[in-house]
Amino acid sequence: MSEKDKIDLLVKQAELIYKKLFIFLAIAGGSWIYGLRDTEDALLRVLVFVVFFLSAFGIILNLLKFGEIQKKLKGFSDD
Repeated sequence: MSEKDKIDLLVKQAELIYKKLFIFLAIAGGSWIYGLRDTEDALLRVLVFVVFFLSAFGIILNLLKFGEIQKKLKGFSDD
């Protein structure tokens, strides 16, 4: 596989991670705002809390993957 193909593949992967990151950010923001409401339903609060932390975990994982791709692309630019 040529260097240009590898770079194109990394760029496509970065675009997919960016899209997933955007979705996770929207979910985390929406669940956080919804969780701030005063509600008496404890089950709803727990579900919103779980959704927020799962989306935050997804954000962290995607940022780590994005950082790895960025390092690989920087390695190609240094060559």
